[in-house]
Amino acid sequence: MQVVSLIPVNDLTRWDPIDLAEVTMRMKEVANSGYFMRGLHTSDLEKQLGVMLNEMKVICVGNGTDALVLALLSLGIKPGEKVATVANAGGYATGAILRIGAVPVLVDVELATAQMSVASLSIQLETHPEIRAVIATHLYGLMTDMQMVRELTMAKGVLLIEDCAQAIGAELSGIPAGAWGDASTFSFYPTKNLACLGDGGAVAFKNTKNADACRRLAQYGWSERYVISDSNGFNSRLDEIQAAILVSRMQRLTHNNQARKSIISRYVKSLHETRYMVHNNANDFVGHLAVMVTPHHQSDIAKLNRANVGNGVHYPVLDHHQPAWKEHFAGVSLPNSEQLVRSIITLPCFPLLTENEISQVCEVLKTL
Repeated sequence: MQVVSLIPVNDLTRWDPIDLAEVTMRMKEVANSGYFMRGLHTSDLEKQLGVMLNEMKVICVGNGTDALVLALLSLGIKPGEKVATVANAGGYATGAILRIGAVPVLVDVELATAQMSVASLSIQLETHPEIRAVIATHLYGLMTDMQMVRELTMAKGVLLIEDCAQAIGAELSGIPAGAWGDASTFSFYPTKNLACLGDGGAVAFKNTKNADACRRLAQYGWSERYVISDSNGFNSRLDEIQAAILVSRMQRLTHNNQARKSIISRYVKSLHETRYMVHNNANDFVGHLAVMVTPHHQSDIAKLNRANVGNGVHYPVLDHHQPAWKEHFAGVSLPNSEQLVRSIITLPCFPLLTENEISQVCEVLKTL
């Protein structure tokens, strides 16, 4: 089978005509209003996200990484305190932990799901009783086992933060991703399931006091205009244009999540032998990325490349192998994470993939 042009992992030049018209209208509306920061659209987005998250208190911020930093600071994590997280999620949580001077403790993942291993977390909580918080990242659109993770953290009196950058719209046992923890964070980067046209993020809290602290920290640490009451404050605000776009796109979130899941379900049916997709058919999966696990990593990549099927690795370097962070993780071993990073391939998956492209990917997968 010959494929004429590259089938991309994602393509931000493609537009749904209805989405393009709506986004253009919203941008003009904000431009004509002359109000570009923390206006009515940002307020509306925070309210809508709060409703989605079972009435969590939401603050929109500049990006998903700032959201993680602000969640930690707002919950009172101090320099030198320990925070547990996984090593296979791109380094965003670990980077946030290090940025505030805290100490990351890395937890291994499950081979089948690539999500935080409850068994590994339990061991780390016993080994490091001084751990103050856990950041559970919902990777690839599949949720971590939050029932067990929450039980563990509550039993130990440990704070729980959910990183929902790849899982907005997912839910487990009727509880949305982002409503399980003491705080949760979101990214609206252009490739996300709910995406703006630039950087954007949000933080959500169960506790109003934490939310108020976050709102101050995200605007220079002001307690009132030009009065700095918290030295940890910095500037992290969502542009009003981006908020307006996100309010519009929330209406299509469920539809687009289902489109992603449908694509991955078709890939699943095309695989055989020992290859599998990180997925399930339940509501705790929203198909952010189509990630295949294969024991034939290099040969499969070569076959995909020959067939012009775009592919990648999310993510190629584990946190404890990052050159800048090695000093923090001497002697750390995470067998499952290390096996997966040698075995994962990201395949094309976004709502505007054509029927022909999806079929072509499936045909290539059948030949692996």
